[in-house]
Amino acid sequence: MPIYEYCCCQCEHRFEALVRSADDARMLACPECGGMDHERLFSVFAAPQTSNGPLADSGGCGRCGDPNGPCSSMG
Repeated sequence: MPIYEYCCCQCEHRFEALVRSADDARMLACPECGGMDHERLFSVFAAPQTSNGPLADSGGCGRCGDPNGPCSSMG
């Protein structure tokens, strides 16, 4: 059961949700405003830099990849 990241289209709050089916995704409500209109984001993940090095955050926005954060140009 995958955990997906979402962004509320009403208040722009980012949240994660465990989604078992497409019906579950359609029934999600934003935990901040209760809005039902949301977009699934591309998840940012951690990956090892080397075999014995620390984990590195891929950084940037999960939606557009901008290193300055969530869609910094949308503001």
